[in-house]
Amino acid sequence: MSGYDDSPKMNADTSVRCGIDTGGTFTDFVGVDEASGELVACKWPSSHSDPVEAIVGVVKDSGLPPESIYFLILGTTVATNALIQRKGAHVIYITTEGFEDVLYIQRMNRRYHYSYEWTKPLPFVEMRDSLGVRERINAKGEVVIPLEPEEMERLAQEVEARLEGHSVEDSSLAVSLLFSYLNPDHELRLKGFLQSRFPGVAVSISHEVAPIWREYERGSTVVADAFVKPLLQRYVTSVRKSLDSLGLRCPWAIMKSNGGHATAKVAEGQPVNLLLSGQSGGIIGGKYFGELAREKNLITLDMGGTSCDVGVVQGGKLSYITNYEVEWGLPVSAPFVDLTAIGAGGGSIAWIDKGGFLRVGPQSAGATPGPLCYGRAGTQVTVTDANLALGRLNPEYFLGGKMKLHPSEALEGLAELGRRLDLSAVEVAQAVIDMANENMANAIRLVSIERGLDPRDFSVVAFGGAGPLHAGGIIEKMGMTRIVIPLYPGLCSAFGAAIADFQVDKVWSTHYRSDSMQADVIIDQFRKLETTAREELREEGFKAAPEVHRSISMRYAGQNYEHDVRLQEGSVNSESLGQAFDEFHRLHEKLYGYSISGEVIELIRVNVTAIGRTRKPRLKTPPSDNDPQPRQTRPVYFDKHGFVPCPVYYRDDLPGRYSFTGPAVIEEVDSTILLHPGHTLRVNRHGVIGIGIRGKGNHGED
Repeated sequence: MSGYDDSPKMNADTSVRCGIDTGGTFTDFVGVDEASGELVACKWPSSHSDPVEAIVGVVKDSGLPPESIYFLILGTTVATNALIQRKGAHVIYITTEGFEDVLYIQRMNRRYHYSYEWTKPLPFVEMRDSLGVRERINAKGEVVIPLEPEEMERLAQEVEARLEGHSVEDSSLAVSLLFSYLNPDHELRLKGFLQSRFPGVAVSISHEVAPIWREYERGSTVVADAFVKPLLQRYVTSVRKSLDSLGLRCPWAIMKSNGGHATAKVAEGQPVNLLLSGQSGGIIGGKYFGELAREKNLITLDMGGTSCDVGVVQGGKLSYITNYEVEWGLPVSAPFVDLTAIGAGGGSIAWIDKGGFLRVGPQSAGATPGPLCYGRAGTQVTVTDANLALGRLNPEYFLGGKMKLHPSEALEGLAELGRRLDLSAVEVAQAVIDMANENMANAIRLVSIERGLDPRDFSVVAFGGAGPLHAGGIIEKMGMTRIVIPLYPGLCSAFGAAIADFQVDKVWSTHYRSDSMQADVIIDQFRKLETTAREELREEGFKAAPEVHRSISMRYAGQNYEHDVRLQEGSVNSESLGQAFDEFHRLHEKLYGYSISGEVIELIRVNVTAIGRTRKPRLKTPPSDNDPQPRQTRPVYFDKHGFVPCPVYYRDDLPGRYSFTGPAVIEEVDSTILLHPGHTLRVNRHGVIGIGIRGKGNHGED
């Protein structure tokens, strides 16, 4: 059983668990009927001006009665978009006197070492709004300069002056005092004081948002949290009202960047944890379907309408990072699933640079006006236009026939682009596809080869509306051999949200050396973090016993960067700490090719992750006795083959344990699968499709 405190309690009529993913082009909905294993799936065009509008539309379109839904999880890009577009709150930054310029000084490293034109990115706060307060806590957590009441009053007057001309609802305060992660007393006093003096103004404090050392990263993170907090709070309020208007009385949650989820109340309190909310569901869904295909080493490829997210699952486990850069040099320190995002989607625009070379993305036509073939007054060629011109998309069956495409407009735009490149419309279309595939192949190289992984040892889980169209071409570029296509691939991120676990990550910054470590202090901190993590899981609605994982961030003395070493399961003691040091030497050898036996190891951070596992559905298996017949045959263009007559199947017609060799096109409501000549497709007993290059790979066997 799940650890949920279900409300209302499940019964025969309330057994549907739902996930919603709000993408840049479409908002996706998946409902999992836990009694029958059936899926309810639908899509709705996203609205950039009002994201909640699409949520209402997609819930209505699902046709599910409100009383049948017992839990709903939402993945959102609201926080991410606000940071990327710099459309957030007016932030006032408060720090220890003398450190007001840290956010502008940043780091010494440069993105382009020899460029005279490159400048450091601007933080999400104006320099005039960076205020200093007279107080000081030292590196041991001791008070050197106390925070006096008259100093807080002086600060309040400065804050009041900076707030003049700005609405309370669109303003927030970010507080980051020196060494507050060791002693939070001054930050807590400031928070209480500012909330009483400026009611209605959101306040973020650094030791709650990012209790880490390194002043710049901590300050940048708390500013990012404050920048999106008012917007997120309004978004949560709007979602809550909209769900109430639909008659939904079930509990609901929002996906977090770490692949877990939190109640709306918890999420709006620390919105910095939601930056990859919309993307994290995809890798969870990809991992689930990879396991159904008996694949544990996976590269997830989520290609939607606007972007492509690439992640790694190694040995059946997700990878995590603790630092994410909104822009180069603007870090956010929080737990994230390890994803690389690039501007490569169905709506990515093809353009010609100053040197006369073809480029694809990162600009996107989005849903409105969208690609030329949408017939919505779009003016630029996109990847979707190229796929349509090559016969890979059915203009009469896009989104299951809900939306008609216009091939003539796509061909006209491609022909115009071709005249500038001295190519035919078809040649330009293939060049656009090749360019998009190469961009995604580079993203795969980034998460694999550059980290010492051989991509040929991995299978690609291709999903998103456009992923299954492009995966075949990508694996040929990469020398890979296997593809896994989930059920409803265009809605895999929503499915991942629906099955996501609870997860709480807690950290404690420290600085001990292996030659003078106080083991009792470390052990005690692990106990405190674990207790806090368990309490937060209970607050988020998980009532059963969670899994608890512990690790220590270590480095050799004098190094700049640390690596996480996971402790053995069970309670922490002196023996397990000693084993962790041995493991660090092995990890360093693996990463860098050498280790330094006997060298002092520094302990930088203590980490605890508590996971509340949710019930995973058993999906309804497809029949295995059908004899599928093509719905039609149409010419499809393949590089080096030209136009080839291709049988076109509906995915619902393909039985379990069925296989055949391409070329072929497999259509479904939310996506289209392209089977290249010589590639073999097999449907396993779960309905998951495996594709492999002939004679290679296991093709997703049972």
